[in-house]
Amino acid sequence: MTNTILNVKQLQKEYTGEITYKALKGIDFHLVEKEFVAVMGPSGSGKTTFLNCISTIDRPSNGSIIINSKDPYKLNDDELARFRRTELGFVFQDFNLVHTLTVEENILLPLTLDSVTEKDMNQSLEKVAAFLGIEEILKKRTFEISGGQKQRVAIARAVIHNPKLLLADEPTGNLDSKSVNSVMMLFESINKTFNTAILMVTHDAYVASFAERVIFIQDGILYNEIHRGKNKQLFYQEIMDTLTFLGGGQHEF
Repeated sequence: MTNTILNVKQLQKEYTGEITYKALKGIDFHLVEKEFVAVMGPSGSGKTTFLNCISTIDRPSNGSIIINSKDPYKLNDDELARFRRTELGFVFQDFNLVHTLTVEENILLPLTLDSVTEKDMNQSLEKVAAFLGIEEILKKRTFEISGGQKQRVAIARAVIHNPKLLLADEPTGNLDSKSVNSVMMLFESINKTFNTAILMVTHDAYVASFAERVIFIQDGILYNEIHRGKNKQLFYQEIMDTLTFLGGGQHEF
């Protein structure tokens, strides 16, 4: 039986100020183990807010989020910090690397915070560095490596603790086309090799076509979803058609 890694029910997020803005208006969504899902939608549709609520960056106004049978919003601060480090992996557009640390130290940061033994850290590092092809840059500083290499390092840091769920926000936004393809093939490999469920926000139809399923958010609600099947080119075209129907071309999302 396939386990549900993420279960979202009637998720709502409201920002209050001079004007009250409802970013999410009641989204139901679930993600099962080993599944790879992309989230798309127009600018301001709520897709980043959706990811931020799941990643515990933003607290929902209403509704529930259950990750691997746990409700992160019922945890205290220490429990939540540990939950993020053990259950979740994060990959962002701007890499979020610590520039004063070496590549190796950046990757090991989650394990260092959890006081993992040096032997276990080295074994994990060796495995993930070989998988991502970054053994030769481990002793370098982040300013000495390329954008594509930086994203590989960020991915290594995100998966070194074998999270159940990997969350990615525009992970290819700062990469050239060659690096985009390389990074997305890595995401596919991580999904299949480590059985890691992936939820990824992207504006790029080509990037989204690597996922098994794409959901579209518009005006704070779940508008539509499509599944890849066996024909990736047809899937890409269906993504493009949906984006066009929603009101713009690929670069407007």
